[in-house]
Formats: sequence, C-alpha cells, structure tokens
Amino acid sequence: MADSITSIFQLPARHKALVAALTCEKMQPLYADFCEAEEWGDLALYARGIDALYSFSLGNSTTAATQVLTETHHLFPDLDEFDNLLVSYAFDACVVLYEALLFVSTQQETHFHNHLTAVTECIDTFVQMYQELDPDEEDFNEILQADPYMRQEQARRDKLLAALQPVADVTPATVAALKALNGIYPMVALQRLAGL
Repeated sequence: MADSITSIFQLPARHKALVAALTCEKMQPLYADFCEAEEWGDLALYARGIDALYSFSLGNSTTAATQVLTETHHLFPDLDEFDNLLVSYAFDACVVLYEALLFVSTQQETHFHNHLTAVTECIDTFVQMYQELDPDEEDFNEILQADPYMRQEQARRDKLLAALQPVADVTPATVAALKALNGIYPMVALQRLAGL
C-alpha cells in the first residue's frame, strides 16, 4: 500500500481527517461486535470520535477531537481481561480512532501514519488468522498483499484519494460523496473467524 500512503500524506490536514473518519467508520463494526459479545465498551463515545474527525474536516476547530481524546481510555478493552477473539480487533479499532484524534489535535504527521499502519496491521492479523498462515512461509508477505481484504483496502484508499485530490475545500457534499465511495462493509469480516 506504499503508493497510496505516500499520496495520502500529501493531502491537506482536513482531507486527511476525512480519510481518517471514513476509515474509522470501517473499523467501528469491529468494536461494535466486541461490545455486543462482551456487553462492554462505549459505542457512543466511538461515534463521537468519528463525528469529531468529520467536524474538523469540515473546517471546524480541534475542540471536539481534543475533548473526546480525554475520554478515550474508556474505549480500550484490556487484552488480558477478555479471552474473546474479538478483543484484539476492538483494540485495533480503538488505536485507529485514537491515532486519528491525536493527528487532528496535534497536527503531527506521525499520528496519521500510525493511524494507517494500525489499519494495515489489523488486516494483516485477520488474513493470517482466517487463512491460517505461518509467518515463516517463504511467500508470506506476497500472500498477505494478494489477499482480497488487503487489495480491497488498497482499492478503497485509491478511490478516496482520487476523489479528494481535486477538492480544494471539504464540504458536506464532499463528505456525502466520499461516504458513498467508502461503502457500508466493515474493514474485515469477523464472521470468517468463527470456529477458529
């Protein structure tokens, strides 16, 4: 995904925040599945975090993102407390949102990079699990990159980037158009892990 990531980094901060919001929307179902299974978590706070990203992308201040950041410790599940397979995906979803909020609040590129890296690592983990891959396989990285879920994320980023590059100012119409491009499906299909 190196080509898309490089180009995404060249976007203005508000455009990046919009990409981050759309990405968090794709990760939110992973958090929701865990919350439902364990009757734990704060879906409303996660949604507020996404709203704060959209708000910044539309030209508003960083206030909402900064406020949600002060509460994000309530989002993260303790990986040692739950033995549910879903916990690591819920944790990844929290990292993705947290890094996006930090990016908006601080304008430090490293947090946007961490945001995108967390998404890729989540997909990597999912692919390894559902394909039951051995990391020591000779063509391990090639298998990961060729997987439909990894290619789907590459295609999603490419579509968003192509739509955003000519946009000078993010408007509600921009957000609506990109939401349509983003699709309605979660980042990964956790039901594929049933029985593993």
